[in-house]
Parts: sequence; C-alpha cells; structure tokens
Amino acid sequence: MAEAHGSEADQSSDMTGTVSTAPAEAYAPLRIWVHALIGVAVGMISPFTALAWPFALLLGMAFGASSARRERGERSDFAVSLLTALAMAIGILGMLFFGAIIGGLIAIPIVILAAFSESAAAHASPVDRGVARILVFVIPIAMWFIVFPLLGMNVNVNIGG
Repeated sequence: MAEAHGSEADQSSDMTGTVSTAPAEAYAPLRIWVHALIGVAVGMISPFTALAWPFALLLGMAFGASSARRERGERSDFAVSLLTALAMAIGILGMLFFGAIIGGLIAIPIVILAAFSESAAAHASPVDRGVARILVFVIPIAMWFIVFPLLGMNVNVNIGG
C-alpha cells in the first residue's frame, strides 16, 4: 500500500546536492453525507420514472464526470470522449424508452442530481469518487426494495400489459 519514499522518479537534485521531493497531490475529503442525500433524493424520484432512473444516473454521471475532468484540468483523449458520447446517447435513449417518454422527462432531475454528485466529488481521490458513485446508485435500489415496502408503499411496474 505505501510506496517507498526516495525513489529517483520522486526526487530531484540541484547543484548544491540537496534533494527535493515532488509534492504529493492533495485530495479533498469526500463528504459522504452529500452523496447519501443525493441517493435518497434519487430514490424518492425514481418510482415516478418507471425504469428510466438508472439511465438518468448514467447520463448525469457522464455529464458530471466530463465537467469534473475539465475542472481538474485533465485533457480527455479520443477514447474517453467517445465513451462519454456513447454513455450520453445510451442514457438519453434509455431514459426515453424505459420511462415511456413521460418517465424519461420526469427523470431529468435525477440527471441534474447525478451531475451535482460528480461535481461534489470532483477533487476527491479516484477511490472516493467511486465510493460516491456506488452510494448514489445503491441507495435508490435499497429504497425500492427495503424502505418502500417497510413504509407500505407498493410500486408496480407493468411492461406490455
């Protein structure tokens, strides 16, 4: 886990013989409560979208991740741009199809919330950004299968009949 300090790649030497090390990249702490709150908000909206909400999350995360990369000053190569465009196309088409158009339109706030979650985790470490994405996706699923039945809510999705 820990890297050895003093490797040649991390150090530089000047003419006086003093060795200086490159500064380590500092990451902002992950505010888990922000992403948990976004997950709860997505879970509250999700029953009204039919099955469009996972695609709305994909679309929002693609928008937010590309915005966060620009904010951090990272350049996107062609493959990343292509995958982002593909995720956005699949997200939009999936929202409209699985939400029967109306549910896809209702899912637009989920897109905004997911993009905000990516923006909130933009300066966190890559692992923390992954944790934030997992939280935003798992909490609505937990609400569908645990919280809603405990509250006596019955969510029925009928496809084709």
